[in-house]
Amino acid sequence: MRNQVDLASLPLRFNPPDGWRMPQPRWISLYQGFQPTSEWKPYPEAPPIPASWPWWEENGTAWYTFFRSLAPLPARALGNWFSLAALGLFTIVVSPFALPGWVIGIGGALGLSFLIIGVRGVFRTIKKQSALPRDPLDAIREWASERRDVYFTAEYREARALDPDEVTMEEFVHGQVSIWWGEKSEDAAS
Repeated sequence: MRNQVDLASLPLRFNPPDGWRMPQPRWISLYQGFQPTSEWKPYPEAPPIPASWPWWEENGTAWYTFFRSLAPLPARALGNWFSLAALGLFTIVVSPFALPGWVIGIGGALGLSFLIIGVRGVFRTIKKQSALPRDPLDAIREWASERRDVYFTAEYREARALDPDEVTMEEFVHGQVSIWWGEKSEDAAS
């Protein structure tokens, strides 16, 4: 169903401070990794935020599943480039003994090409890995932000089609967040 959110499949589990309401699952899904300021209050009577409050925690195996699906395949890529370099080295070493006459030069040139391409691929793969974001929460926040943009754009378009009142996107988002935090019912917002 469109309105169902499977919290068990999300990489992070929301941990509200003591005395806070638990938001609806849709908010938890779209705001994964959100780090509020110390003054943030999703609803007026929310108690103060304790210092250094851990808002999010890893959600069991969903955490690992999330990163496995986002992570590139560095081990496979590195292995492929290394194999190509090893094949080139093997060809260079073996071609003088296995090939006759002038074909030795072709085997050596081909082996040298494989070796150079393979070594370059190994270094580029290692360099690419070092450029990946180091903070996993940044990757989750970026993922959630993209999903949030898609969700609110589609929902806003649908709401405007049903009721073309002059409501801005910001007002629409604020209304949805208020509903998710239990401030008003969906019937009152519609």
